[in-house]
Amino acid sequence: MGRDGTLRKDAERNRERIIAAATKVFAEVGVHAPVDEIAKEAGVGVGTIYRRFPDRTELVEAVFVGRVERYLTIARECMRIPDAGEAFRTYVQRMCAMQAEDQLVTDVLTLNLPVYPRLPQLQMRLHAMQNRLIRGAKRAGRLRADFTPEDMALVLIANAAIVKALGRDLPQGSPRFVGLTLDGLGTDRPSELPPSVPAAPLVLAMQRPPVHRRPTRGRPL
Repeated sequence: MGRDGTLRKDAERNRERIIAAATKVFAEVGVHAPVDEIAKEAGVGVGTIYRRFPDRTELVEAVFVGRVERYLTIARECMRIPDAGEAFRTYVQRMCAMQAEDQLVTDVLTLNLPVYPRLPQLQMRLHAMQNRLIRGAKRAGRLRADFTPEDMALVLIANAAIVKALGRDLPQGSPRFVGLTLDGLGTDRPSELPPSVPAAPLVLAMQRPPVHRRPTRGRPL
């Protein structure tokens, strides 16, 4: 194979390695993780990252866009389920199950990322599908009438905490939590809830870095 072909393959391998490393580091540290940490995880030099992704926007989008498209596929599949209550239930189960293998689920659904042009559009499509599933389950009498889209964010945040705390040691913890939660969201004599969570303060709280995330060193990308 010619030199140009070899270089192109090496460049593509480096790109894929960087995206995989950024995915892991973003899940552990957040989207503002330093480039040094991503480079260390990828096993490449910082200069290699800058050559592949001169603008941080390109790297963040490379990580998140693929994830959102994956979640859109799940939402579309659930919307094809004829039973509206089962469609919503399946959606929650599948999204929570994915958190065990992909910790970026919560960020994709909740983070406000206005500087990344493609992501807000995909997020809006995902939220629209999610809201249709919620409305359908309510109309079918399978979901309590006072459930809000912000409550879906609370479910995902709580499940993410369980996944992070129990990890691989107790994998049954998350499915059990989801089962109990879904049964609690049913319409069989539901109790009165406290006031719903306002959307704006919830978004701000989710954007605040958790104090338990491990510290990082190095300069930001």
